[in-house]
Amino acid sequence: MATRRTMYYTDGSVVRKREVAEPVRHGNRREGDYHVTTHPRAAAKAENSLGFDGRYMFVITLMTVVMLVSCFVMLKIQNDVTTYERQILSLQNQLQTVQSDNIAFENTLNNMYSLEEIYQVATGELGMIYSQEGQIVYYESARDDYVTQYKDVPATGR
Repeated sequence: MATRRTMYYTDGSVVRKREVAEPVRHGNRREGDYHVTTHPRAAAKAENSLGFDGRYMFVITLMTVVMLVSCFVMLKIQNDVTTYERQILSLQNQLQTVQSDNIAFENTLNNMYSLEEIYQVATGELGMIYSQEGQIVYYESARDDYVTQYKDVPATGR
């Protein structure tokens, strides 16, 4: 004799009994086969819900294509960022090299001539002399940054 088994499942806050199909022995069925009786409306609803129609396949295909294109774009952007980072590092290294060369050239220029050598060349070769008393004229300026000269400097100071 077949025994009836019941299972419980929760749907919201209500617990209902659910009948589980029991083994039957009919015709060419083997022991352990289950016979499930369903309502025609439930069977039609289940059949329609599992069907893959053209619209469903189109939407799935479209979403797959959108996902693949998005992945491709993301990988392309990530590759571009990596390339730009490498270029930035290369340019930073070049900048450091140029700055160190500039500092070395500046030190070489600063150490090339002393003030005594500059004085000897200015007075000896170029004929320059120090200014004498009364040759320097001082002006009062309203602004501190520079003075613009519109006429020749007068011979005597004011």
